[in-house]
Formats: sequence, C-alpha cells, structure tokens
Amino acid sequence: MSELPPCPDRELMLELSETRRRFHRTPELSWTEYLTTARLCQELEALGYSIEWGEALYRQPPGNPPDSDTDRAAWQRAERTLGANNRYLSGMRGNRTGLVATLEGNGPGRVFGFRFDIDALPINESLDAGHEPAARGFASEHAGIMHACGHDGHLTIGLGLARRLAARRERWGGRVHLFFQPAEEVAGGGAVFAGLPQLAEVERFLTLHLGILDRYRIVFDATWIAARIYDVVFRGRASHAGNAPQDGRNALLAACQAVQGLYALPRHSGGMSRVNVGRFRSDNAQNVIADEVRLRYEVRGADNAICDFMAAAAEQVLDGAARMNAVTWERSVFAEFSSYPNSRDLAESVAATARALGLPEALLQDSFLVSASEDAGFLIQRVREQGGQATHLILGSPVGGGHHSPTFDFDEELLGWGVLLFESLVLDKP
Repeated sequence: MSELPPCPDRELMLELSETRRRFHRTPELSWTEYLTTARLCQELEALGYSIEWGEALYRQPPGNPPDSDTDRAAWQRAERTLGANNRYLSGMRGNRTGLVATLEGNGPGRVFGFRFDIDALPINESLDAGHEPAARGFASEHAGIMHACGHDGHLTIGLGLARRLAARRERWGGRVHLFFQPAEEVAGGGAVFAGLPQLAEVERFLTLHLGILDRYRIVFDATWIAARIYDVVFRGRASHAGNAPQDGRNALLAACQAVQGLYALPRHSGGMSRVNVGRFRSDNAQNVIADEVRLRYEVRGADNAICDFMAAAAEQVLDGAARMNAVTWERSVFAEFSSYPNSRDLAESVAATARALGLPEALLQDSFLVSASEDAGFLIQRVREQGGQATHLILGSPVGGGHHSPTFDFDEELLGWGVLLFESLVLDKP
C-alpha cells in the first residue's frame, strides 16, 4: 500500500489537528448542529468573512427535523456552552443550522465554492485504548453521538482553507463561498443548500470526503450512487387471532411479503443497484391480527435513472403485497441522494495541482464510483446545470473499523493536504 507523505507545512498541521480534535469532542446530529454552527460563525466572521446563517439563510425551516427530545437536548447543550443570548445561536431556531461564509479577493477572478458537511451520527464512540481519539483524550463528550464519518475533518479543512485565504487575500482575485452544510447523513442539507443564492454565482465548485477507500489515495473524480429512502406504513384491521381471524386484515403479513418481494427485485444491467430494509416495527399482542406495521427501506442505483427504476419496481411490490392482504399502505420520502457526473476539466485541474504540490503519482487516482450515497450531488448538479464546473474528491485513508462504526478514525495528515489542494486552486489565477 502506498504511504501518505507528511504534509510539508507542519505549523499548519498542528493548527488543523487541534481544530479537528476540538470539534470531534462535541459532535451534533443532523439539523441540530447549533454549537458547531455558532463556533464556525464566530471564527469566520473574525477572519473577515461575511456570513449568512439562521433565519437570514433559510426562507423557511428545513424539512425532516429530529424528534423534539433530540433537538431540545442539542439546543440546551449549546445554550450552556455559549449562553442563552448568543447572537449566532438565537437565529437558528427551527433547525436552521449551517452557514455560508463569503470572502472577496484582490480584484477580479473566478467565483469558487467549497462545501463541507458538519453533522455527526447517533453512535457511541469506542473508548478502547486502541482507538486513537480515546487514547489521546479527544473522544466524543456527547453520549450516543460521534463523528464516525469524517465530517469533523471536512469542516476542519474548510476552516483551514478559510484561514489561509484570509491571510493571503492579496494573492488571489474573485470571490469564495464556503458552504458549511448540515444534515448530510439524512440527505436533507444538500437539497436545501443547492437552492441558496450564493451557489448560483459559483463557477468552480469542489467538495470532498475523507476515508471511503480504506487506503491512501487521492481521487479527483469521485461519483456516488443515487438513493431513495422511504418510510412505509401498512394499515389493516385488528381482530382476535383465535376467535375471529376471518374479521382481520393482516398488515403484518402484508409487510412481511413486501420485504421478501423487495429483496427479490431484479437488478439492473445498466449499473450497480441495491435494495435494503433497515427498519421494521409492529407493536402488537401475539393473539391479535396486526392492524399497523411500519418499515423503512432504501433503493440505490449507479445513476438517477437506475435508482428511479428500482424505486418504481419497489412501489409495485408494496402495492401488490397490500392488495393480496386487503390492507392499505402509504409511502413517504425519508431522504434522497442524487447522483450527477463531475466535470472532467476541473478534475484534471485538481490532479495537476496535486502533482505540483509533490504528491506521489502512486497515490493519485483519476476516478472512482463509490457504492454509497452523498447529498453533495444536488449541489454539483446545480452548478453544472448553470454552466459551472464541479467535482468531488476523495482523500482516501485507512479508517479503523470502517465508516459509521464506533472505532472510525482517519489519518490527520490528509487535513493538511486537503487545505493545500483547495488553496492552490484558488491562488492559481486564470
């Protein structure tokens, strides 16, 4: 396996490591990133960026908010840390988290956009001595919540880039928008941020993800498969299972047949396709025919068309299972991830920049299709449809127990390389 050379700027690395560990200690779930957003706002405004957050950023509260207990706990934690009258926190009620920071350069130039997701996952972080965040004393302080996918690293790269661009403002022209996006893990923030007016100005758009490949590799054109995630409820009629089974309409039987049918769906020859049922619940006595069952399932495809094919086929399965058992069913969208191709010209520019920075050729990879989903696809699509260029990078690294696991971690040297790559793109005037 190729090794990652150390970032040549050791002062930068010390700063980034401290930043990453500070945010790793205080993770927040999707749509409740109150403390994270406020801290980002405070530092970015102090650096000279104009910022938009909270009510100024959102025309209306975002969809898919967390349950009230989760939201209340996150808000109270932020209030205890920042004070109830914190100016950044006060505008975020209604789950209006995340922000956009903008800085003008020295004279005319391109408009760049960089996106960094900021949310964490509902996972208890490992406290084993072999897990470096625990061993070095920066494991999560919030029980049941963990940065288990590298978003603490992503926002650290965003802050590191912001600091460098502010300090070298005389060396670049144009404008930079930094999008610190909430709720990637539930695929809500990307769709919201894709509609922001700042994105309409962007000519060059970049985003990245740490890890993914579980080996050292820099990928310049990473695409992600599309996904549709649905909540389903089957409703029947309850009756005594022994005394009057003929009077019941069995929602549980319909749901079980639906699950079997979903897993039996034919795959698509045009590319990767996936299906999974991840949640199934029926609160019912054993002697009563179930009148309500809820489940959550997902379909995925290598592109939006394949994903749509899987979604339509799944709908037929659900409807057929309901009809066979004379029950009704309803389906609602829980989350969506779009897949959209990157700009080859921009990917090649990033590759040339990586070579100029001295990254070894053995670490560089042109493209990769990730068999997971990422809601930055909505932003990439928006930029490309308005005539701009966009690409998604992977900064590959071994990640301990894997993404979304209690032992997830990554090599912090990648933080420095991510900052230098993005900074060099902005400083390279057209």
